[in-house]
Amino acid sequence: MIRSLIYKDDIIKKENTYNDIVNSLNNDTLIWVDIEKPSDDEISILSDVFHFHPLAIEDTIIKQQRSKVDNYKNYYFIIFNAFKGRDINKRFIYSEIYIFLAYNYIVTIHWENLDIIDNVFKRTEESTVIFKRGIDFILHDLFDAVVDDYLPLTDKLGERIDIIEEVILKDPKKEIQSEILNLKRNMLKLRRILSPQREVINILLRHDFDIIKEDNRLYFMDVYDHLLRIFDLIDTYQDLLAGTLDLYMSQISNRMNEVMKVLTIITTVMMPLTLITGIYGMNFKYMPELNWNYGYYAALFVMGLIVLIEIIIFKVKKWM
Repeated sequence: MIRSLIYKDDIIKKENTYNDIVNSLNNDTLIWVDIEKPSDDEISILSDVFHFHPLAIEDTIIKQQRSKVDNYKNYYFIIFNAFKGRDINKRFIYSEIYIFLAYNYIVTIHWENLDIIDNVFKRTEESTVIFKRGIDFILHDLFDAVVDDYLPLTDKLGERIDIIEEVILKDPKKEIQSEILNLKRNMLKLRRILSPQREVINILLRHDFDIIKEDNRLYFMDVYDHLLRIFDLIDTYQDLLAGTLDLYMSQISNRMNEVMKVLTIITTVMMPLTLITGIYGMNFKYMPELNWNYGYYAALFVMGLIVLIEIIIFKVKKWM
């Protein structure tokens, strides 16, 4: 699906036809072309109309690319990653946004339906302010939307870590360990995605990157600050998760120690009783108290007394 916004003489027109895009490139206009889930015919516009380099087109077709910026003299090719799936209990899913940026046009290609781009496209269509600031300001809005979309995700991660800590202190179930490891894996993936995106915006902020207007550079700096904040949160959460895993293992160890403590107490209590029963279980004919009428009850009394004395000693020593 191809859609475009054409800005000229303070008027924005939404066009979807091939000819409108071609005519707009030949006139003094600003244009945003957005291509979603392109077919082979639609992807051909990149070479037939815009004459982009084959390597850039190849990168657009091949998915799972890391964020980067390539300079092709007359335009820049940018890859930026946006999250598609945000369920923190599952593996994170992300999708690439491929961007071709020049002084008078911006082309975005994505292989998934992204609410982020839909929202920015609608906002740009409804107001001429964005086009008045320049074509690079559309790039800023896209970056800003993608980066701000990470904030609710990181907030959810922080809240979930707090809940996990409370659960571990109350009842450290086995499933908690799997969840912690899953969160650690997702955090690592998130950090791996954000790291090159931070470098992309850092490149855009350099003064030799003249396609970004000086007036708009501050807005890109704001996006960069948000990205740094998210990066710091992720590093903090990774440390918290490591501490949470250590807390889980400690709680499991403490629970095992409590179980071993109870078993040790039971074993200690039973040892003298086993000794007594073992002695009187021997097959000797002449043994004291064997023919005594109250021998059985006396033996039970002695064993009960031993148990009582041991329990008192354990209580005094605070072993139980």
